[in-house]
Amino acid sequence: IPKSCAAWGCFKRSFHKFPKDKGLQKQWETALIRERFSASSSTVLCSEHFRQEDFDRTGQTVRIRKGVILSVFCFPAHLQKVRSTRL
Repeated sequence: IPKSCAAWGCFKRSFHKFPKDKGLQKQWETALIRERFSASSSTVLCSEHFRQEDFDRTGQTVRIRKGVILSVFCFPAHLQKVRSTRL
């Protein structure tokens, strides 16, 4: 069975597993903005949801740096946060 990215509307195929650290895993789940979503041991996200500086490319395998929170999404308009500016 091919895996797919856990992010809404994403169909990429380059994957990273959710962190084993429960606190960081919860932060990733929250960042996804998916109702009643809970990651399992087989849940993955693709590289598209991380910034370039979030990756450790020093070895043969590209890895996500420790403590990184995913941050790049293409949410539908009704899920996007509205930013307010202060004067």
